[in-house]
Amino acid sequence: MTQSIQAGCWDADIPHSSRTRIVRVVGPFSLSETCAPVGWAAGRWPQWTWRNGEFGWAGWEGEGPVWRVARVDRDGNVQIRGDATEADDGDWARRVLGIDRICPPFRDLVLEAIRKRHQGIRPLASGSLFDGLVTSIVGQSITVKAAAVVLRRVVGLFVAPIGPSHAPTLPLPRPDHLAEAARAALRETGLTWRRADALIAAGRSFAEDAAGWNDPSLTLDDLVARLRSLPLVGPWTAHSALLWGIAADDVHVSGDVALLRAARAAYGRADWTMRDLDRHAETWRPARSWAARLLWCDLLGVAQ
Repeated sequence: MTQSIQAGCWDADIPHSSRTRIVRVVGPFSLSETCAPVGWAAGRWPQWTWRNGEFGWAGWEGEGPVWRVARVDRDGNVQIRGDATEADDGDWARRVLGIDRICPPFRDLVLEAIRKRHQGIRPLASGSLFDGLVTSIVGQSITVKAAAVVLRRVVGLFVAPIGPSHAPTLPLPRPDHLAEAARAALRETGLTWRRADALIAAGRSFAEDAAGWNDPSLTLDDLVARLRSLPLVGPWTAHSALLWGIAADDVHVSGDVALLRAARAAYGRADWTMRDLDRHAETWRPARSWAARLLWCDLLGVAQ
């Protein structure tokens, strides 16, 4: 089903012949809750934008960079436009916006109350494990806003902005980009030498063994083990890559300062330590990733 864009809608710089495509969504769906992480970086992420209730995205499909802009219509479905192939819209909406995933209920009364406040949340993700890993390596031990700024500089080494002129986006680098990157150029973006080396190593691993990384028989534990075999990838980085890369349901980002702040606020436990949080997070199984998303969203807010 398609619908023509009318004058004054979406972007003035898009030809009137451009058309929206509709991806249907079952159940409550809130784009502002789902895209809350875009807002936490105050618009600094290179691959994501949020403007006037619309989510912009750039990535790789086939051999080339593509972009999409999505919004929700009055029926709760996702309207999409962009230069990506229409046949891939449904898969994209599942991988990136998690439209086929609904947060399960919690026995934990605090979390269940938060879930009821954010019933439209779905698991936003980069759509690929490699993208999640790149973002997580860049974001080690710095704030979300700082990570987004450095990531934008890294991405700028390889690609130019694409998408509508008022909200351009940049696809994250491919494995071969980083495999062949110069250490000095990466260092100049604000990365440490060790993180620059870690990105190059990650690029080489994914470029040389794409089939191995995409093996459908790999379990979550297998992926964690493979990720942790890479330089500078510890538990936080591995679990963050799985959460933000492929929206894994049940990983716990132990050591995350923002998650500790959110849990302290939600549970009224200002005395909680990281160890206390790790212990309590065991009660969130098998939906620890969902719990983290809800707590972050409750603390940091939705996309405005």
